Amino acid sequence: MQGNGLRPNHPFVFPLLRAALVFSLLLTGCSGGKSTSPVKPVPLTLEASGAGGASQRFTTSTLAAPASTDTIPVTFTQALLVVRDVRFVLEDGDDTDTLGVGDAVLDDDDGGQARFHGPFVIDLLAGAPQTLDTEMVPPGAYQRAQGHLRALSGDDGPAAAHSSLIGSTVRLEGVIGGEGGGPFVYSARIDNEFMIRGDFTVLAETPATAFIVFDLTQFLTSREGHFLDPRVVDNDFLIKQAIRHAIKVGMDDDHDGEMDDALSQVEE
Repeated sequence: MQGNGLRPNHPFVFPLLRAALVFSLLLTGCSGGKSTSPVKPVPLTLEASGAGGASQRFTTSTLAAPASTDTIPVTFTQALLVVRDVRFVLEDGDDTDTLGVGDAVLDDDDGGQARFHGPFVIDLLAGAPQTLDTEMVPPGAYQRAQGHLRALSGDDGPAAAHSSLIGSTVRLEGVIGGEGGGPFVYSARIDNEFMIRGDFTVLAETPATAFIVFDLTQFLTSREGHFLDPRVVDNDFLIKQAIRHAIKVGMDDDHDGEMDDALSQVEE
């Protein structure tokens, strides 16, 4: 005899051990350890708009008076821009996209990113923000927004409604006023990536809205602040660069319909 202790093969030993193990696990789960509950994604809506309006005045520039205060009126009658995709990257996320001329080469792993797939044709004269898409994304602090400007292909969904834009990324139509003015049509292919760093925060359990804004006042403005006549072929490269640098992004973290912080602008 071994006193009053239970032998290992006693019929009550194993049930007691199982009960003790379950109780131990319950205590561990209540002991303040790290939670393994998955983070619930929240809806993030992407909206786009143009800023500046159809009627604008640009500063003129001449060799004799580079700092001239004279202005020239420009009225846009059409302003369309193609954005291939937009993505917001978390602080710990990796940007594994490969940038190249032509179609973007995108990695299939969207970990650490909130990605909106286009292409999107944005009417910059619409007068109100256009909802592009809504995606379920993990909450957190997104450190940058990135995207691609790409030409519209005939196989793209929006092509049927924008046949004049096929093969181009941007199409501007309007009238230049003043002496020597007249109508213009500017159409160009832009294959470029843009990056905007900022604090784009998506709160837990709260829908959010991201705004991507294209400032028309900068589309025909040189880095020195002077008017770029879209009818002059030599201005083509400068206008493309101006368009890329006219992109801004802001957030409505709490989904109250208003932007919470100042717009962040594309990097150099």
